[in-house]
Amino acid sequence: MKLLQLYYFKALAEREHLTATAAELYISPPSLSAAISRLETDLGVPLFDRVGRNIRLNDKGRQFYDHVKLALDELDKGFDELQSTAAWNRNLSLRVATSTHIIWEKPFADYICKHPHVAFSHRSLSLDQLLDSAETSPYDFIITHFTDLPSAEYDSRVLIPDDCPGLIVWQHHPFASLDRISLAQAKDEPFVALSKGFSMRKYFDLLCKKAGFQPKVVAEADYSLRARLVKNEYGIALSTRTGAESIYLSGLKFIPLSEPVDTRVQTLFWRKDRKLSPQAEVFRDFLTEYFASPAAEALNPSI
Repeated sequence: MKLLQLYYFKALAEREHLTATAAELYISPPSLSAAISRLETDLGVPLFDRVGRNIRLNDKGRQFYDHVKLALDELDKGFDELQSTAAWNRNLSLRVATSTHIIWEKPFADYICKHPHVAFSHRSLSLDQLLDSAETSPYDFIITHFTDLPSAEYDSRVLIPDDCPGLIVWQHHPFASLDRISLAQAKDEPFVALSKGFSMRKYFDLLCKKAGFQPKVVAEADYSLRARLVKNEYGIALSTRTGAESIYLSGLKFIPLSEPVDTRVQTLFWRKDRKLSPQAEVFRDFLTEYFASPAAEALNPSI
């Protein structure tokens, strides 16, 4: 019994028409008939009833068909999976979008250095872009605060569950000697805020509202200009503990907030309707382990 005979049998059992099945298989009717006859000889039972020019699957044939279909369907499924994996391996790419890029520069760099064969691309997205499926569709993963994306459309994994907020001040600011501070204590301070549209700006506005004041925003900027303005003592800013560890904010003092205590939940998202490639699964596990490591916990202690 040969595999090709089983494929011929399955096709003929489903069509019950010798000439049409032979044409579908690109062989001659006599060749198909001979292949089925050899299969029946090997099995020791007839699988079809032949009445004149008509052919019909009999009881033994139907019984055998159930097993053949199951086996061949599994083989086809395995073939498709291997073909899909091979296609992924021929085009090793990974596309990631974030809403707060300063947190992810070091882990992304570590990943790229450990997986130089993967073509890695990254882009920062605004809140409006996060809610636009045309903008998010090209990406394997999106990393942002857990409330920024519609959870019904995505699977997710929390990377940093308790990224605590705090003030960023220069070393000689009057707040710099404090170990902890209430945001309300800073209500009269000049703030350098991120521009509207950043996820972190939404978080800043929310915390100020919970603290009961309208912040005095003296400048709106991106991450790098915000850091430069604080270093130039133009105003203070709000960040999270993980953000404060970035190279942008090096040399500045981070003071954790005692209240409000709402923490940022940094979350890895991927679409539910899309199968992850092998390299995407490796990246997901890499980030999970990265932020579960003792070194990461030292940077981001729970409060």
